[in-house]
Amino acid sequence: MKNNSSANISSDANLFDDRQWIALVDVNNFYASCERVFRPELEGVPIVVLSNNDGCVIARSEEAKNLGYKIGDLFHMIKPKLRQTGTKVFSSNYALYGDMSDRVNGIYQRFTPSIEVYSIDESFLRLSGIEGVQNLETLTELGHRIRRMVRRHTGLPVCVGISTTKTLAKVANRVAKKDDQYGGVFVFEPDNKAQLQQILIEDVWGISRRLTPKLQALGIYSALDLASADPKRIRSGFNVVLERMVHELNGISCLAVDEVVPLKKSIIVSRGFGRYLSDLSLIQQAVAAHATRAGEKLRGQQLAANKLSVSLRTSPHGKDQIYYKNSFSITFTEATDETSLLIKAAEHCLKKVYREGLQYQKVGIFLGGLVGAQGVQQNIFAKNDVKKSKALMSVLDDLNRSHGRDTVRFAASGMNDEWKMRQKMISPRYTTRWSDLPVVE
Repeated sequence: MKNNSSANISSDANLFDDRQWIALVDVNNFYASCERVFRPELEGVPIVVLSNNDGCVIARSEEAKNLGYKIGDLFHMIKPKLRQTGTKVFSSNYALYGDMSDRVNGIYQRFTPSIEVYSIDESFLRLSGIEGVQNLETLTELGHRIRRMVRRHTGLPVCVGISTTKTLAKVANRVAKKDDQYGGVFVFEPDNKAQLQQILIEDVWGISRRLTPKLQALGIYSALDLASADPKRIRSGFNVVLERMVHELNGISCLAVDEVVPLKKSIIVSRGFGRYLSDLSLIQQAVAAHATRAGEKLRGQQLAANKLSVSLRTSPHGKDQIYYKNSFSITFTEATDETSLLIKAAEHCLKKVYREGLQYQKVGIFLGGLVGAQGVQQNIFAKNDVKKSKALMSVLDDLNRSHGRDTVRFAASGMNDEWKMRQKMISPRYTTRWSDLPVVE
């Protein structure tokens, strides 16, 4: 595969060794690509993925982008066009997408232990010090090896951008994705000014729509313009974050690959109902299910919560009733990750905000005051047996992990789907449910 950076391999091996090299690996059109893995006949077919309750477009395949579909397009407004263009429509399948993301990052760990999971479809990899990587040519080949292995083991296509800073790795990834001549891998040398000139300022990582016109007013229209700006002037006119970006675009690393994931400050599980609900018992089932999911997230990240809140609202667009929104919080005597306690607290909060006679659209659980579960100071007067509780949660999580989500669950979450989101076009959870495994005949 051709890469213009390979033509300028430095003869100074020390210069190469002294630089840190960072890769940004990004799965192309992640949601749409996940849907294709188990449906190879969809290769080349336009695909759109819808938001919760099948409301609007949140992801598109390249073919769908070329047909003019945009993020935020309302599903009910584009139905005729979808049928006319033969576009395949899927409800969002977060169980599948999350599991495929975990599998992809597991493959990255075969190449380097230094990984920062930036989002569900993007990760930064620190490549410095990897055996056999001695110059730009071998660095480019490493990028192709990553692509081939991800494709072979997951079926997902990725692009790899490599440079000496996170910001330049983002630029390199964009080049790898947009320019077919590089075969999905591009190594960006810090002195590649011509390439920076081609990147519009609004396409630089971290530059928001609000910030773009302010920079353009100063004559900064490209990544090269920003790289050439006076860092001190940028800091005084904007902030230290933008000053660091100027340095990053010049090959001076200011943002390290963060291998240690910082503790989350909060966890939110919030879903709209599949239809308007007024029945308290059905809303209680939804709250219990959300609390269960929140508990799983806590334990998966080895966290515990000091605070729980429940928010409940009607539709802001309802014509037959006033808009109602309310929330209520409770603080635990000690931080907890136990699902039964979360459910009990959530039901208590729900009863405080529920008003009879209203048609509700959405309920959510918020967990705050998160701390590491291992460092929780236990209350010596607590009645419940902490060891038995942790053992029970561990068994519950293991069973649901092995046999599929909700194989074993609390009765409070109910056995029917009356309150659940509309997901009429959801694909099977191929990788997380035994019942959804594809059958080869």
